[in-house]
Amino acid sequence: MKTCKKCGKEFNEELTFCPFCGSENAERKLSYIEKKQARDKDTQIILEKASIQQKDIDGAKDAEPSDVFFEKVNEIKKLKILSVVCIVIASAIMVGCVVWGKIASDWDIDPSLKILVIAIAFIAFAVAASIFISDIYTFRAFSVLEKKENSIRKIAFTKGPMFAHAGKVMELKTNKTCPCCGSEMHVETIDDEIVLVCDKNREHLYKVDKEAFITITKEKLSNKIN
Repeated sequence: MKTCKKCGKEFNEELTFCPFCGSENAERKLSYIEKKQARDKDTQIILEKASIQQKDIDGAKDAEPSDVFFEKVNEIKKLKILSVVCIVIASAIMVGCVVWGKIASDWDIDPSLKILVIAIAFIAFAVAASIFISDIYTFRAFSVLEKKENSIRKIAFTKGPMFAHAGKVMELKTNKTCPCCGSEMHVETIDDEIVLVCDKNREHLYKVDKEAFITITKEKLSNKIN
């Protein structure tokens, strides 16, 4: 197991990025291309190890709905607006990088310096494109949550599933420790079911009654508003 340099949690030693806080845990500083390749590899490893089947969930023990909680409530409309702002800014940067690269290619300067300027423009374009794609996905995910009352959906890789109710959205978390090995657990949604999964051994599963959780959560939200 590897220990994250930032959050201190243990995770699969094959991974480069911590699956809990997203921090880079490489032995040396990685280039942008190497980071992209490492993230793709991490995603593949996680997907390969995340193959929880319906039969596993059916055989899992029950957890209390109160084992799942939320800390911060956000307005979906505000989050959608923020995503749109990021998309617009990323688009402007991408256009600026293309123009910058075109102008730089016409400059009468040292070829090495010209290549450097164009390379910087290309890297900035790639970063902006990554943000652009990510925020389009986020915007669409929030749109789905907004339309479907009491829906639960995974949006960000490093965050827990999001629960939507009455135009608001909150990240689901748990403080429960695994009764089998004492490790921390996290929340996942599998086939529209809420499942608590052990951080060390994904065979240690506990399912949460979704309807009971929704009822309790709606009451908490109602009390907060009142």
